[in-house]
Amino acid sequence: MTIRQLTAPHAVLLEEPQDGIAQTSEMIRGERFRILEERDGWLRAENAFDGHVGWLPPGTAHREPADPTHRVRALRADLHPGPTHRAPPVATLSFGSLVTLDGRAENGWVGTDDGLWLFAGWLEPMDAAPATDHIATALRFLETPYVWGGRSSFGIDCSGLVLTAMAAAGTVSHHSSGMQRKDGRLGAWLSEDGRGVEYRRGDIVFFPGHVGLMVDGTNLLHATVFTMSVVIEPLSEVAERAEVNGVRRPNHVIDGIARA
Repeated sequence: MTIRQLTAPHAVLLEEPQDGIAQTSEMIRGERFRILEERDGWLRAENAFDGHVGWLPPGTAHREPADPTHRVRALRADLHPGPTHRAPPVATLSFGSLVTLDGRAENGWVGTDDGLWLFAGWLEPMDAAPATDHIATALRFLETPYVWGGRSSFGIDCSGLVLTAMAAAGTVSHHSSGMQRKDGRLGAWLSEDGRGVEYRRGDIVFFPGHVGLMVDGTNLLHATVFTMSVVIEPLSEVAERAEVNGVRRPNHVIDGIARA
């Protein structure tokens, strides 16, 4: 099967090959995908990052794969035509985007293999150690707009926030709260209903069709349609709108690594 690499800053994955259909996930710059089917310019693609399958719209920019050298660690990073902040940016990349540098460096800026420039401080090498605190990663997305199927700093949903934060900590799961609930890779199962749990920073709390992350013993960080954004709310208030139906504790939280 043909393997390609996304060169657009981000791209939607849709349920069906037609405009106006619900977005199920999102791909971000540098991710590789397998083309499973082509239909009138639409590509049915499997994202190599998390295995999600959906339809890429016609005209989505992609190329033969190139090995990425760096990952965007800033929430957003502008691509510039020259090595200076005075050159108007031509595109913006999200946290987690993958880029290949071409060896050019000037005044704190580095060149990408498509002839553009990024500020070096926005990047980390591909072999950088995983983040030790997935909550610190998730907190960077505060006030990011809620977008169904989103998993970038341009817009994100509840499971996209958990997927992104945990991936930065070294654990890639699914872009689905229901599948995350069943995924033992995300940590030890603590409870079916949250009763009796002494919540810790980093715990993953599930609700019917929803998921969030505990920032401490009482407050939940989540992307929610209630505010159409990423917010922190008391868990008790969220539980008044939807009952808790599961709690997982990531292994690095059990080991005491995740902390403020």
